[in-house]
Amino acid sequence: MRVATMKQSVARGIRSGAFVLSVAALSVGFQAAAEAAFQFPLGHGVSTGTWAGQNPLQVSVKVGNKQAPLYFAQWRPDRWYVEAREGTGYQVKVRNTTNERIAFVISVDGLNAINGERSRLSSNEPMYVLDPYQSMTVKGWRRSMNKIAQFTFIDEEQSYASRTDQANGDMGWIRVAAFRERQDQGWQDEGQIRDDASRGEVRKSGPRPESSRGTTEPYAGAAPQSNPGTGWGGTQNDKVHAVDFDPERFACAQVIVRYEYRSGLVSLGILPKPSDRTHQRDEGQFGFALPPPR
Repeated sequence: MRVATMKQSVARGIRSGAFVLSVAALSVGFQAAAEAAFQFPLGHGVSTGTWAGQNPLQVSVKVGNKQAPLYFAQWRPDRWYVEAREGTGYQVKVRNTTNERIAFVISVDGLNAINGERSRLSSNEPMYVLDPYQSMTVKGWRRSMNKIAQFTFIDEEQSYASRTDQANGDMGWIRVAAFRERQDQGWQDEGQIRDDASRGEVRKSGPRPESSRGTTEPYAGAAPQSNPGTGWGGTQNDKVHAVDFDPERFACAQVIVRYEYRSGLVSLGILPKPSDRTHQRDEGQFGFALPPPR
């Protein structure tokens, strides 16, 4: 993995010493942007697919060990939706669809996933870097250059943002903003690490997970009608190292993924309401036997 340090100057209005992270990601051949738009109809103006995309980015989400469907609603063309499963870890995969390096800031619940601070998706924040046609998986909050705390769906009141007194209007939002590289300066070999990267404000510790047993068990105290947030899950190895990257001042693209529990997606009209057995009977549809109560 690589950590890219940004060649920035105060004259450009950018804080010096900020840095960018890049992992040893899987290089993939370019696939047409149509892949991101290839969707299957769900009804009522909602379609579903695997990737959310806006050139030069494609984004997908894995919940637990499974690729999660992303839902797109015609009346909300600026975002995609994904179903959160309480107590389950998740990962965000980001793909560079171009033949040039890009960097991206990833914000979860309004916080930068690298330093855990409130994000404005700006060019002076810590960010990850991708080589041409490369993809990487962001697995959690970055604790250090070697470890992360896994993203975990949990009750909003127990989320990392809430527990660090940083709850904000972006709870339930995953934002990935892409930055192109300035072409007026060169860049350092990716194997080298700049000293200023080691002085970056990477959070070394954080709130303890509610359960050290992993991320597959639900949070027992969650209310039935609660809303999800992203918790501070178990620690995993995830190494990065420093490279130089001089981002343009403004992001060139942003991909937004909204997550809610199934009940929330039903309330928003993204998913259909559970079927009514009486309606099924009236249509002559089969039901299935359920086990009797003990």
